[in-house]
Amino acid sequence: MTNRILITGALGQLGTVLANALHSVEGNYVLATDIRKTTEKLPYDFAQVDVLDYSSMDQIIVSNKINCIYHLVATLSATGEQAPFMAWDLNMQSFQHIAKLSVNHNIHRVFWPSSIAAYGEDKNSSFAPQNADMNPTTIYGVSKLAGEKLMNYYYIKYGLDIRSIRLPGVLSLDPPGGGTTDYVVEMVHAARDGNPYTCFLKPGTELPMIYIKDMVQAVMRLMSAPRISLHRTFSYNVMGFSLTPHTLATALHKKGHPFQLDYAPDYRQKIAASWPKSLDDRLARSAWGWKPKYNLEDCLTDMLG
Repeated sequence: MTNRILITGALGQLGTVLANALHSVEGNYVLATDIRKTTEKLPYDFAQVDVLDYSSMDQIIVSNKINCIYHLVATLSATGEQAPFMAWDLNMQSFQHIAKLSVNHNIHRVFWPSSIAAYGEDKNSSFAPQNADMNPTTIYGVSKLAGEKLMNYYYIKYGLDIRSIRLPGVLSLDPPGGGTTDYVVEMVHAARDGNPYTCFLKPGTELPMIYIKDMVQAVMRLMSAPRISLHRTFSYNVMGFSLTPHTLATALHKKGHPFQLDYAPDYRQKIAASWPKSLDDRLARSAWGWKPKYNLEDCLTDMLG
């Protein structure tokens, strides 16, 4: 079956790279969508649409014979805490729209990213397990945990195949999107340009990270895995390496990019403190062959050219 793919939130950090990767696979048709306009010439089709506009989404799916969806729309952790009611409405209503559309139109496979934000302060582990009692402390985390429960429910109820990865911090050179790990992108840009940087997290704040190229390969590998190899409807842990602001700054200096660094922790420090320091991703490794290629050294070499 030819994959006729719809991507929501396609102009975001993950969506941009994922759309290009999916388009490069022979036989794939990719329709990227976003609420924003773009003037960039894209190698695949693009439509400006609000994922909360159910009738427009329905029309797009029917007219383009979509049979696979990558639903990436979300208000992230830091932005969500500034407007929690709005964040819940966007994150959950868009999820519900995609689920309903997928059931109604027999969409054979859906990807939806969860997040390490689904963990809570009582599970701030140095090796967070795949399965744990989760008590998130942000609206972003609450919405992601709710989505994890719903994807399992819809699989049991309708046989809807929603596949998911709990995103750690994703490293790339794309502009920050309102997340708690945005300091990484901001610091790399500052170091590359020789500008001073003030970090909003404490120097020793450790969080799991993954390079964007590894993240895209993880998504594509998960989505191409046969259903029988998946244990159940899990949102799988994956990570590349753990990182602190101090470790990143030291690595950038060693790469020949010295810069002035100061620290002024803000409300995002409390969010980061509720997240795991690293993840147990052995289930993803055994279920569908997940394995990262990039460590911090490789990641920075690739980012900095």
